[in-house]
Amino acid sequence: MADKNREIAMNVLEAVGGAANVSSVAHCMTRLRFVLKDQSIPKSKEIEKISGVVGTNVAGGQYQVIIGNNVGNVYKQLMTLEGISDLDTSNQEVTKKEKQNPVSIALDFISGCMSPLFPALVAGGLLKVLAVILGPTLTGVLATTSDTYVLMSALADVPFYFLPILVAFNASKKLNCNTSLAVMVASVLIYPDVISLLGTDKATHLFGVIPVIHGNYVSSIIPAMLAVILFKYVEIGIDKFTPEWSKNILNPFLSVVISAPITLCVLAPLGGQIGNGLQFVINTAYGFAPWLAMAVFAGFMPFIVMTGMHWAFLPTALMGLANVGFDIMLLPAMLASNIAQAGATFGAAAKSKDSQTRQMAIPAGISALLAGVTEPAMYGITLKLKKPMIAACISAGVGGFIMGLFKLKAYAYATPCLTAIVQFIAPDGNKNIIVAGIVAAVSFIGSFVLSFILTKDEKTEEENEFGDIELDEFEDEPEMNEVGQVVIEAPIKGEVISLAEVKDQTFASGLLGDGFAIVPSEGKVYAPFDGVCENIFDTLHALGLKSKEGVELLIHVGLETVTLGGKPFTAHVKAGQQIKKGDLLLEFDIDEIKKAGCETQTPVIVSNAEEFGGAKVENDTLVIGG
Repeated sequence: MADKNREIAMNVLEAVGGAANVSSVAHCMTRLRFVLKDQSIPKSKEIEKISGVVGTNVAGGQYQVIIGNNVGNVYKQLMTLEGISDLDTSNQEVTKKEKQNPVSIALDFISGCMSPLFPALVAGGLLKVLAVILGPTLTGVLATTSDTYVLMSALADVPFYFLPILVAFNASKKLNCNTSLAVMVASVLIYPDVISLLGTDKATHLFGVIPVIHGNYVSSIIPAMLAVILFKYVEIGIDKFTPEWSKNILNPFLSVVISAPITLCVLAPLGGQIGNGLQFVINTAYGFAPWLAMAVFAGFMPFIVMTGMHWAFLPTALMGLANVGFDIMLLPAMLASNIAQAGATFGAAAKSKDSQTRQMAIPAGISALLAGVTEPAMYGITLKLKKPMIAACISAGVGGFIMGLFKLKAYAYATPCLTAIVQFIAPDGNKNIIVAGIVAAVSFIGSFVLSFILTKDEKTEEENEFGDIELDEFEDEPEMNEVGQVVIEAPIKGEVISLAEVKDQTFASGLLGDGFAIVPSEGKVYAPFDGVCENIFDTLHALGLKSKEGVELLIHVGLETVTLGGKPFTAHVKAGQQIKKGDLLLEFDIDEIKKAGCETQTPVIVSNAEEFGGAKVENDTLVIGG
């Protein structure tokens, strides 16, 4: 099995451009998360064909390769490969060269702070459930005053009570600042004497002048995140002004003395207000029409997860579990959504006559049903086939409607699934767990039946990547010339050179495919054939095109031009747009690229030339096949 995981790791590394293109790599529960120097290099469709890979995604400046439950083993093998084993993976910050919007940055930061906490939160949550089961309300095995019950309850409460410390620890790792000092600043929020001081009616002042707003920050999340962000920049500022001989003494002292008071007086109250505001919005939406709120939330949950927006709801869910003892939105909605993904995947497997689809669908469905890990099901089956995803969303929405009517609550943190349904056991009776069982049954059965009805066997009727265009609108076989070749002219005016002359080993070695390069004399890229623009990168420096004949072409304008953030480029096409030969696709400023210190050599690569029998350059044209 180790050999298989190593093979997957080697194939993935080669496909993302090799170790030379990797700045850092980490993994979560299902994905390898690469920070790449040039994100235009990977070809997602080629990576998704690798055995053991179920999908790809780009978010938060990371190139994510979705493996599934086996990701930990693949990651271990990846970290032993040459060039990767020497990487410093402690700093997972996104390179500044990548353009990111503020929402992506915020969600990536929250993810980095919260995802490492999951094992502790799951353990604590299930211990709480066990205490409820063994307590006097249900079985009566343990009295609430017994030593065992008290110790079990204390252990269950630890990860929630000390959330500010745990969050600060992870935030310091994410921001690459001093961990012990960051934790020290955040820990003052839950120091016993401070809790007592801020819990009285008497006004509190720092230095006798600055008022300190009273509040309870036990189990809080946002104040700790804000505290570490502040500390990061204070630490940087202090380091700039202190002389070398004093850094070991003055830097820690001044960083804490400046950060802690600001945290107590400003950031902690601000974070508390932000948290209360989010909770108010959720409670208002839920209180107005819980059946409607939960139907919509559960139905759209797959897309919320895919965009990473579920991280925005996680702090409020944990606040609810810690403060009032239950969560009313995120975890219940994920129960319906996760179970529905499993049902839709099994429905597609039952309908499909393709053995490869069934082999992928069955373990993916089991993963969603029993572990709550839905990425293999979503990216490998339901999203790919489309109709099963519709079935899953409808069924989850119906499940959400039911849970909204009966106000289903989750009493412990765990990834919602069939094996973790005990998180819905309430301390005051059996009604809540019965409702959870009904929601799970409706979501699973409904999605299975709908998926089976809606899904059409992909061997006979498929939708391709061009949206609503049927496959038979394109030729099944490449359209050859009179000597059995596909000929593509240069898309840019200039001098045509061989790939071997390109000053980038990744392109020059032919790792990404056959082709040629152009030293442009004019800053315009024209469509070399009729087809579609499959993708255009955010930095506008590269285009992915596909011809009617099926030729996949990468046009990479210049070398290292990803670092320019799109400034010298003007796009005249967008992803998914149909193109005609001769259409102007992109303009670029040659002089600006040179001023920035980047090479203007532009590789033109056919990534699937082997499907046509190879490619070669003849008279400044690219000849494919023949």
